[in-house]
Amino acid sequence: MGSELLAATVAPPAEPPLIPSTTTTTTTTDNGTTTTTITTITTTTTSSAAAADGTTTTTITTTTTTTTTTTTTTSNATTISSLCDDDLREIFIRLPNLPALIRAAFTCRSWLGAIRSSSSFRRRFRALHPAPLIGLFLKIDDATAPSFVPLFRSDPDITAALRCGDFFLTSLPFKADTFSGWSITDCCDGYILLWDMLEKPSIAAANPMTWAVDIIPVPDNVRAGRRRKFSFLGFHLLCSDENPWSFRVVCVCSDQRKMIRVAIFSSETWDWVVHPWVHVGGDHSLKFSAGMLVDGSIYWPYHGEGRMVRINTATMVITTVNLPSQVRVEGFNFMVGETKDGQLCIVYESDFFLHVWIRGVGGDGTAIWLLQYVIFLREEIDRITQGFALELQGDLKVMQVRYGYVYMSTTCTTPAGTLHCWFFSLSLATLELELLVEGKFDGCAHLYNMAWPPSLVGDDRSTGHEVEASH
Repeated sequence: MGSELLAATVAPPAEPPLIPSTTTTTTTTDNGTTTTTITTITTTTTSSAAAADGTTTTTITTTTTTTTTTTTTTSNATTISSLCDDDLREIFIRLPNLPALIRAAFTCRSWLGAIRSSSSFRRRFRALHPAPLIGLFLKIDDATAPSFVPLFRSDPDITAALRCGDFFLTSLPFKADTFSGWSITDCCDGYILLWDMLEKPSIAAANPMTWAVDIIPVPDNVRAGRRRKFSFLGFHLLCSDENPWSFRVVCVCSDQRKMIRVAIFSSETWDWVVHPWVHVGGDHSLKFSAGMLVDGSIYWPYHGEGRMVRINTATMVITTVNLPSQVRVEGFNFMVGETKDGQLCIVYESDFFLHVWIRGVGGDGTAIWLLQYVIFLREEIDRITQGFALELQGDLKVMQVRYGYVYMSTTCTTPAGTLHCWFFSLSLATLELELLVEGKFDGCAHLYNMAWPPSLVGDDRSTGHEVEASH
């Protein structure tokens, strides 16, 4: 009995209940990584012992368990820096024009890289947003070089581009002791082609945006036995969308026997390739400096006839194309061009009536001209010029048809004996006539459209292109 009481006295105390303590810590970084740390502290009594003096020693063991979990999550908020190149290009294709795209491209390196790395995107953008018209080159008085008249001065993107360019053509070579008479023969993709016939005939290809000027030698062997009645009909530019520094010049010549010859100059080889003479016939001669480049072919009308010559610059095949029966090419009443959709079209003016035909296919499968519009412009021109142009018996000139717009001018002589001119554009889609500019100059002009900067197509050669008198 006594021993049982003693055993009961020295029995260890009952263990306390198990009460774990848990602490959770969560950390989220900027890149979306979440780290969760769970710390569990459990306190338990695991052993006890009785000492000789009757005291009891209890050993308590504490167990700590730590669990770390790392997860990566994607935030629902998308930032501009997280977009891939394909997403950026889908945004850029919705910009309104080329100047807006240029400004966006130079915002940062990644945006510029998205444009430079995709030729397919650039083709899409060109198709949707043709290069904007930014000015006209005019011949004013006795100036030794054409003068530039900018349009849309209120557009900050266009004015910024003009400030950086050489639109005074100061890079053209001039000799102090001789008179040079540079005149423009063509404008294409940012380049202008000039022809100096006064001293030694020479050609210059200039890019005002990059300050590049190349002096091109006139082909010596293009005459080749045609010394009588030989003449240069004109020159045209062929440019590359994806290689802004590369171009070709097409020279068209004729002689008295109704023969024409084509010579092609390449900036890559710096040499001319002269093609054989081809007989084209006709009762009249081809008009001087009247060729029009459309979709890789040059169309050259006969003076006073209802047909024109077509020169395919890719194959060098030369054919003739008949015009509608009522068309007789005289002065500046006729022009070949393209619609907004790239269809071949012709525009013919007669007594302020504008006739527009589009090339189509007839029921027998042959190509024919389909009349689309007959537009009477006298009243609208009278309204815009406040009656001044028609009162002074101004004439109407068709200058160019490009990207679905017809560009025209009307010129009259004032009572003071000076010329006054108005330049218009007519949209073939809306038939809306718009006044571009007016002033004291004649009605001949060359349209200058903004070209793609070389840096946007992956070729940004060093600036400060020197004038090249030889190559």
